[in-house]
Amino acid sequence: MEAEIDHGQIIPKEPEKLPATGRALITVLESAPRKPDWDKVMSLLGMMEAKVDGLKLEREAREEWERREQSQWSNR
Repeated sequence: MEAEIDHGQIIPKEPEKLPATGRALITVLESAPRKPDWDKVMSLLGMMEAKVDGLKLEREAREEWERREQSQWSNR
């Protein structure tokens, strides 16, 4: 649920959705939006892509190894 904080007082955007009594956990978000550093974002995405590609390559190599091993053992 979205709310505003004003001098320590929590003001819900939709108070009618709150129960008369209860407990809550609150996550406080920064009020000033920051612009993302797109260069950093893109470099991180590139690193993720490289890691995913590397994992795919490792899996393919492992599958090939297992196929060769199986064929070698079945020929004996």
